[in-house]
Amino acid sequence: MKSLFKVVSQTDPVAINTQNGTTQKSTIVLQEFGGKYENSYVASLIGNQVKFYAGETVWASLRFSAREYNGSSYQDTTIQEIIPFTQH
Repeated sequence: MKSLFKVVSQTDPVAINTQNGTTQKSTIVLQEFGGKYENSYVASLIGNQVKFYAGETVWASLRFSAREYNGSSYQDTTIQEIIPFTQH
């Protein structure tokens, strides 16, 4: 999914271990443009961290993945690309 979003919030980054070493991960909440009750998405932002602020407009490409484990289903949302429209 590729679209324009409004940033609702972002957590502080934490260090995580990957197969390629240590990297940064934060969680960001994005809301589609429109009314107060438009769809929102909680996604993982992995890699070099840029701080996004509430109300900021971004273009983002989201990747959705689902898997089954021990009879339960899990879904992950990851940001593939994110581009801010303001300078930091």
